[in-house]
Amino acid sequence: MTVRKSHPFIRFIYNRLREEHLAWRIMFREEWVSLLVVLGSVLLVVFFTRPLPPREVTLAVGQPGSTTEQLGRRYQEIFAQEGVTLTLINTAGSHESIAEADDTKTPVNAGFLLGGIAHRGDYPHLVSLGSVQYLPLWFFYRGPQFTGLDAISYFRGKPIAIGREGSGTELLLTRILAMRGVKISGDNANLRRLSHADATEQLLSGKIEAMAIVDGFDSPTIQNLLAHPELHIFDFAYADAYVKRMPYLETVTIPRGSLNLVKLDPPQDIHMIASTITLLVEKNMHPAIQQLFLQAADKTSQNVEGFFGRTDQFPAYIDKSIPLSEVAQRFYDKGAPWLTGMLPFWIVSYIDRMWLFVLGLFAIVLPLFRLLPNYRLFRSRQLISDAYDELKVIEERMYAATSVEQLRYLSERLEALDDELGDVWVSSDETNRFYTMKSAISLVRREIGERLQRL
Repeated sequence: MTVRKSHPFIRFIYNRLREEHLAWRIMFREEWVSLLVVLGSVLLVVFFTRPLPPREVTLAVGQPGSTTEQLGRRYQEIFAQEGVTLTLINTAGSHESIAEADDTKTPVNAGFLLGGIAHRGDYPHLVSLGSVQYLPLWFFYRGPQFTGLDAISYFRGKPIAIGREGSGTELLLTRILAMRGVKISGDNANLRRLSHADATEQLLSGKIEAMAIVDGFDSPTIQNLLAHPELHIFDFAYADAYVKRMPYLETVTIPRGSLNLVKLDPPQDIHMIASTITLLVEKNMHPAIQQLFLQAADKTSQNVEGFFGRTDQFPAYIDKSIPLSEVAQRFYDKGAPWLTGMLPFWIVSYIDRMWLFVLGLFAIVLPLFRLLPNYRLFRSRQLISDAYDELKVIEERMYAATSVEQLRYLSERLEALDDELGDVWVSSDETNRFYTMKSAISLVRREIGERLQRL
């Protein structure tokens, strides 16, 4: 069935689609420079705003079996749900993790920083996403339970593990002891710089008398130490005084009997000092990945019941030694983007960053889009008007022509005008004017032909 013999509605749709096709084809042909400029501008915006995040990210998580490694594994699961591979790398501790992340030559993109071991300006290539958990400073020791007031004298001369050199445990313990007037020197043979695993093995076997460790309650290392009946947890009687001097610290308590209600262990409250662990990322990390880290930290905090009852307040910007990321600042001020969970995370992040720009662009483009039919009508009218102007010039020169050569030149111009009009699109609203103009061209052509015969 041909279009001409089909239903009137089908013919109407066919004609409208054909007219639209011709209109767009003509517009692209005549306005290709402007369209290239618009397309180039869009590509530049997309290039500089980076809508697509990387699919692989590397996070340094400290020593094996630590709380930071457990956090990294929870983040890994959340990242995998969004199609992003989060690779975990073990390091000697917090200090090494952050040094790796700050080094632009390493593949590490993020790491956990123990609160209080950094100063402003230490890591210029990193920004903070906020603290994600409190980590207590544990001090386990063997022998009779300490009940005196001078712990410095009690433990002096005993072999004690203070964490690996440069680890968060060593740095935090060094600052705390410095406030008591005790300086940790590298030549003290009794202060053993051991990994958590080595220190635990030597403490349980009796090779050392005590060990310090900054780690969470659920850490396998801490659980292993808590289960040993010969070990005691040191009670920081001056915990409040330490926190007063170092605001990034917090006092936490192991309540009486909370470890074992049957044996009423511990027999009295144990006061401890806790520091924060802050998530630091590269300053140029894709905003969508930063948003995903924040969502992972928030979800992990909500789903984990902390022994010390501090998980409900994380993530939060507590340790201010590292500047807060702009993405994190927006997260803390306004919460998670409202489209979270409804669209892929990178689209949600891109909309959250670009909605104001898109709104402004929409305010400009929408009126132009609405003017598009009027523009095409304007183009049709302009073509007909230009043709009339050219025809008028030809007619005036025809009346003034006095030779065959002049008339033949005008005839060639008229034929060129007619040929040009045969390859243009005209809106259906201007069809009458178009064919009226074509009739006028025929009249002028006939007049030129008669004048040529007379000459």
